[in-house]
Amino acid sequence: MRKKTFFVVLMAAVLLSIALVPQLFAKEAKSAGPLSGTWKITHRPVNEAGVPCPFLPESMNFFDDGSLGMSNIPGMHMPYKTKLTADEKKAFEKRSEEYKGKSLLLVKPNPQMDWLSTPMVYIYSVAGDVLSLTPQGWETATFQRVK
Repeated sequence: MRKKTFFVVLMAAVLLSIALVPQLFAKEAKSAGPLSGTWKITHRPVNEAGVPCPFLPESMNFFDDGSLGMSNIPGMHMPYKTKLTADEKKAFEKRSEEYKGKSLLLVKPNPQMDWLSTPMVYIYSVAGDVLSLTPQGWETATFQRVK
């Protein structure tokens, strides 16, 4: 009888572990998004007078919970998103021709704010460990992933 109980428990453990493997990989894939981690600026654009863009921090940290920390706004975790609805895309493209057909990063400085109201809109792209951000009206800045 003990052999049969041991076999049943062993089979249950094997089946449970097989069932959990896809969930573990799904969580890992979600947390390893292209923006996750810490980024340090490597190129900061300046205007004609040589003044650096005030809308870009020295470093940024994208957290797995969908929030972002910026060195120029210490102590705050702000919600961000990169997957816009069709209506949001259309609204931002109406706001600026620069945004047409581009991938956008939206950041809400106030969590209660509506996404369409946020002033923090960046054109973005990620290539390996290089993040490119373009604030409206400025040249593109680059960041290097450090973690």
